[in-house]
Amino acid sequence: MILNELVLHNVGTFADRHVIDLTPPSRTKPIVLVGGLNGAGKTTILESIQLALYGSLSQNTGRRTGSYENYLRGLIHRGVPESEGAAIELTFTAHQEGREHRYWIRRSWKSTGASIREILLVSVDGKHNQSLTSTWNEHVETFLPRGIAGLFFFDGEQIEALADLDRSRQVLGSALDALLGLDLVERLSTDLSVLKRRHRGAQVPDHLRQSVEEKKQLVTAHRQAEEAAAGEVAARETELERVQKLFFEATEAYRASGGELLEQRESAEAAATMVRSGLARCEDEIRHELADVTPLLLVPSLLTQAATQVRKQADAKRDALLVEAFSARDDTLLEKLADAKVKASTIAAVEKFLKGDREQRRSSADTQELIDFPDHLALEGLLATTLPESRKRLESALRRRAQFKAELDQVERTLAAIPDAEALAPLHMRREEARETLMRAEAAHHVATERLAMTGADRAKATAAYEAALDKAAHANLAADDDRRLIEHVDRVRATLDGLRVEATKRHLVRISQLVLEALGQLLRKQRLVTDVHIDPETHTVTLTGVDGHTLPAKNLSAGERQLLAVALLWGLARAAGQPLPVVIDTPLGRLDGSHRGHLLERYFPQASHQVVLLSTDTEVDEEAFARLAPHVGRSYHLEFDPESNATFVNDGYWWE
Repeated sequence: MILNELVLHNVGTFADRHVIDLTPPSRTKPIVLVGGLNGAGKTTILESIQLALYGSLSQNTGRRTGSYENYLRGLIHRGVPESEGAAIELTFTAHQEGREHRYWIRRSWKSTGASIREILLVSVDGKHNQSLTSTWNEHVETFLPRGIAGLFFFDGEQIEALADLDRSRQVLGSALDALLGLDLVERLSTDLSVLKRRHRGAQVPDHLRQSVEEKKQLVTAHRQAEEAAAGEVAARETELERVQKLFFEATEAYRASGGELLEQRESAEAAATMVRSGLARCEDEIRHELADVTPLLLVPSLLTQAATQVRKQADAKRDALLVEAFSARDDTLLEKLADAKVKASTIAAVEKFLKGDREQRRSSADTQELIDFPDHLALEGLLATTLPESRKRLESALRRRAQFKAELDQVERTLAAIPDAEALAPLHMRREEARETLMRAEAAHHVATERLAMTGADRAKATAAYEAALDKAAHANLAADDDRRLIEHVDRVRATLDGLRVEATKRHLVRISQLVLEALGQLLRKQRLVTDVHIDPETHTVTLTGVDGHTLPAKNLSAGERQLLAVALLWGLARAAGQPLPVVIDTPLGRLDGSHRGHLLERYFPQASHQVVLLSTDTEVDEEAFARLAPHVGRSYHLEFDPESNATFVNDGYWWE
């Protein structure tokens, strides 16, 4: 797993958006160094990584007090409104089932008044995954279990706790339980204790028999009420059938006398009015068409002959004008041809053609003018367009008129068949009275049916309670015996679990102790100071063996050596986890002298993992320490706090770069 990028938006002292690239540029430079003075935001970076991964399940820090909502509210930068909120984005690469995947997590939160609204988004390989978002707390455990996260994400306070061998037992015990999966055994043992307390005082109640009798009487009362409701429903059904028959007879008598037609009078009269109106409009349309050019449809042949004659007269006028114009033009053309010394035969042929054309046009111009119609095109348009369209409109109007007349005849016949309202008044009144009686009978039947359903439900509920009381009374003695047996066996199970925890721890502690010893040997400058490390599987006490083969008391170690022992414990446990995970350390060099710092700088940090994020002050990794660490630093940043804006800015490069 590699942490690629961390984005902080209005988180802690970080105002606005800050992007920190955490990807090591090469295997030989695994360290990402982030420097900052106290209060500049180093711890915020460590907490943000854990918060992005685990949310409310992230490990508590010294700064987290109270509820999770109060913690999130306190992380919002004080220079922005709480309603704007804050956000953390974490991008990392992890291998799942032999394939590399790139994860992007965005956890944002803002105040909605009295509460905090948190939103989690998860993308895999650039695609949003809603199902993974909803199950993220379970999925993150597959590649970075929360129980062992403290072995890879820790600060100086955790090192201080492990450095005190008396205090380290609890921390070491929790780490071992998480590493070996024994935290489940501890939770099971705690649950058994709760179960024992819950069942210790169980006794058979004295009032069970009285309760059974009361529930029996209640069942009897509900059964009687249900039977009465069933009788009421039967009576209402009989009455309903009788009323339905009377209503049917009244309806049939009214219909046979023409009552249905009477009810249709208003609709029939309205329909007749609409048909008459449509017929009148249609006849107006026909009269309008007849008042225009439509009568000319009676003499189509005469119109055709007139159009032909008018066209001939127009052609004659045109040819008469052309003959006069062509005479002078033709003489000029012949002269031009002669001047051009064209062959005589050619000139004769042209002259013959021109003369024939003039004679033909002169013959056409002699046509007699029989009709005085100035525009032959208008007459042709009348024949080609106007009259056919008029014919279509007239035929359509005639068809609609015939349809309206047929509909009017039908409506008038219907109106003629409708009987007189006064003659049917008694039958109509009889049917309406029968309808009202039927409605009352249906309502009474509905009420009786609902009452039967309610009483049936009450009876079923009372019966279930009665049977439950019988079962409770019948098994009271058995339950008491079971409680006694459970209490007896809980102690045995807890003893078995304690033994299981010790034996499981023993199986792994030899290897873990060896890994811790190897780590300690690399870190201590006195190579033969400690020759063996033993961790008690029950008390988790760490015992050191000196070069003389005797126990080396912790008080004989200097403060720096004890801190190196704490780092060795973390290093050894992390190696025992067997997972290639990044290491994030906050202020790890607080109380170490120069020699011990050198061992951490040269032997631990470059080898702690394939990716090591160091969060340090200028006094921890000073100029000399930075020079020793520089060959292994792939990226470096400097956190600068601006008092005026009350915000931290992320700058590239360490103080002495």
